[in-house]
Amino acid sequence: MRTIAFLSQKGGCGKTTACVNLAVALAEMGRRVLLLDLDSNACASFTFGFREGWDASLAAALLGEQPMANIIRETAVERVWLAPGAPGLSVLDQITDVASDRATEAGTLSEIALALELNELGATFDYALLDCPGGHPFIHHLALLACTEVILPTGLSVYDLYAATPTLQMIGAAKQIRDDRQPTFLGFLPTGAARRGIPRPMQDKLDQYDVPCFTPIRQSALLKTLPGRPTVPQRIMVLARPYHPVTERYRQVAQEIDIGITAARTLRAQLAYPPASYPAPPPQYETHR
Repeated sequence: MRTIAFLSQKGGCGKTTACVNLAVALAEMGRRVLLLDLDSNACASFTFGFREGWDASLAAALLGEQPMANIIRETAVERVWLAPGAPGLSVLDQITDVASDRATEAGTLSEIALALELNELGATFDYALLDCPGGHPFIHHLALLACTEVILPTGLSVYDLYAATPTLQMIGAAKQIRDDRQPTFLGFLPTGAARRGIPRPMQDKLDQYDVPCFTPIRQSALLKTLPGRPTVPQRIMVLARPYHPVTERYRQVAQEIDIGITAARTLRAQLAYPPASYPAPPPQYETHR
């Protein structure tokens, strides 16, 4: 199972939106995807229609109150499952009522608690996507000590790029701690790009990091308004607007995750796109709303 953390120190850079839409895009490709909502706001959980209390949430599994298998929910989207979030996730590091196999000497939750739970899942899923909150170091450490790979979503502002450096330093520190030298940094996922792409000054700053970049996700007001719709298929861009340019970008990123950025771009250059598995849009379909 590939375990990918979507992580940035900065909030509001598109981590949850990316996790939700990429989970669905990977499921469209036939992959079995578990989305773990590590954010106390539980926005990913709400998107899939779950508003779980503490006892049925990821918080209970991490503390050893429930096995992870008991709190995982099958969603309305085929091949997508969810480990729901809950408000209590924000205070996990302050709780002292912790199962003995995951407690520190001080009685608080160990930073390897998530790794222990994911190890129990084995090969049940092809992917586990970790939706991490912004600005919560303890949750970040839980994720970095459990995941195999990291993607860093970033908006296209100077503040977003300022946040990239300490996030990359955290990834490097986790690699030093872990015996397997993981997680692997897969690259930046730029969000909020204009129709013409990333502005040149921002692209120059991204290039200074000399790390891979996924296909940028286009800006669209729909990404902020769709989650308020009444049903799950209406809330997720990939499902609600299957022929929209933003949806196409998410599918491209899902392919880049699945087979690698270089391989995916080479394949797209060789084939007529979109792939045959995605039907051509009906005549007069409005794609640029």
